Amino acid sequence: MKNSNKIINFPKKIDIKKKKYAVIRDEVESFLYQYACDEKDLWAVAMAAGRFSSIFLSKIEGEKTAIEFFKNCIATQKNFEKSSDFSDVT
Repeated sequence: MKNSNKIINFPKKIDIKKKKYAVIRDEVESFLYQYACDEKDLWAVAMAAGRFSSIFLSKIEGEKTAIEFFKNCIATQKNFEKSSDFSDVT
């Protein structure tokens, strides 16, 4: 009988990438939000970030995939807002 206590499960590369991408996403969103607050212009920052994203995602992934990504982001946010109880401020 083998002793399985010595087995070390290394993280899969995909798990490492998912964590890395989540950290980058959260840091960039935080930076953009803070920049928008500092400039008192959420619209301008959103437009600049969207422009940057649309240009480079369409070059990297193609226009169709980029548009699908944006649609998914919008749907995800709508679903989050529907599921959240904004009257609960605790």
